[in-house]
Amino acid sequence: MSNRIVTVGTPTQVAHPWRSVLRTFVAALVGVVLAWIARTVGVDLTEWDDAIIDSLTAVAWTVGTGVVQWLLSHPRLQPFLRVIGLDTGVTREED
Repeated sequence: MSNRIVTVGTPTQVAHPWRSVLRTFVAALVGVVLAWIARTVGVDLTEWDDAIIDSLTAVAWTVGTGVVQWLLSHPRLQPFLRVIGLDTGVTREED
């Protein structure tokens, strides 16, 4: 993956838009998988109202997506994410 030179302060979404889209899809996909797992595996919630089950599924999706998005933007994980093509594209920032 080649990094192009961009002006300091350029948002990563502008400098590397395809990475931003890919990272968003990855985070959403992980959230969907976690929501599916929460809905189909584990504790039997059949006695509960459908609205409560839907709310718990939405919470699982929200938390899962948020955690993955945080991990995708964490500076210490960027070297690993660079190997698999999911890094932010920022190699250094001006102090």
